[in-house]
Amino acid sequence: MAKAFTTTSPRTNKVARKRAPREAQGAPRSSTRAAAYTLSAAREAELLGEAASLGDNTLVFPGKLARRVIWASRIQLAAERDAADLVRTPFPEDEPALTHEEIHALRDKIELLRVTQSRWQAAQQRQERAIAMFKGPAAEAALHRQTLLRFFDLRFKKSPEGQKRLMAIRAGSGDADLVQDVSDLLLLCSEHAEALHKAPRGEVDATARLRELSPLLARMLADKTLSPEAQRSRKLRDAAYTLVVHAERRLRAAAEYWYAGTDRMKDYAPFPVSRGAASTGEEKEGEAFAEDGAPEGDASEESATEDGAPGEGEDEG
Repeated sequence: MAKAFTTTSPRTNKVARKRAPREAQGAPRSSTRAAAYTLSAAREAELLGEAASLGDNTLVFPGKLARRVIWASRIQLAAERDAADLVRTPFPEDEPALTHEEIHALRDKIELLRVTQSRWQAAQQRQERAIAMFKGPAAEAALHRQTLLRFFDLRFKKSPEGQKRLMAIRAGSGDADLVQDVSDLLLLCSEHAEALHKAPRGEVDATARLRELSPLLARMLADKTLSPEAQRSRKLRDAAYTLVVHAERRLRAAAEYWYAGTDRMKDYAPFPVSRGAASTGEEKEGEAFAEDGAPEGDASEESATEDGAPGEGEDEG
């Protein structure tokens, strides 16, 4: 008789044993239910308005979306667990009292960060594809540019005005300058078409090819330049991240009042950010996770945190 299949593997048992001490301590854990959470259109619009109201007073999102969402979700779950205490925190008179609604709202802000990051990444990927597509035609245009400059160097050997025009073409660098150089060279080719047709070193073919490449390069240059819409997507992503950080800081301040010096404060630890990420805002994704869904390591393992605790760096964005 065939052996009966069991759905409990040795690895499952190992994971369960590893999780047990943490669960016994009452520490919050991330859940698949939280990951599947989505915003209503009305709530998203409301939060986008709040994010837009920040203007330029935003932090630069340092990346690590998966880790960042899990970390923030753990803080939110801890705050829900401790809400009865946190809402009684005696904040200064110039700061509003913490409410149950504010604690629950962190979940919406976390989801807004996820949504705006996805939109920004989609815009960024379109730009990256355009950049990659630009390289081939640009390299070909640069070769034809050299062929024609060699011809005009000789033709303008005794013409200060012609030499000045060639100097202007050579002066710039970069993709935008290349597109302009092609346009300027094609104008020279039109002005000296008769002499150019007598040139024996491929100048006629170079001119014809540049005429084909010129509109293509101009269109591709526009595609590879970050559009206003993409810039707005990135700004909203940073604003959504700022809303999450500000909400966490309020919860952390309340938790400090109630639980400073206790193990419970570990659930409110600020997210660790490397100094390189804090300065560039472009840290890569793809970090490892512990088996219970938590980021490996804690704030003490990193050189900086988002809250800039004593001895730690502030994410200035």
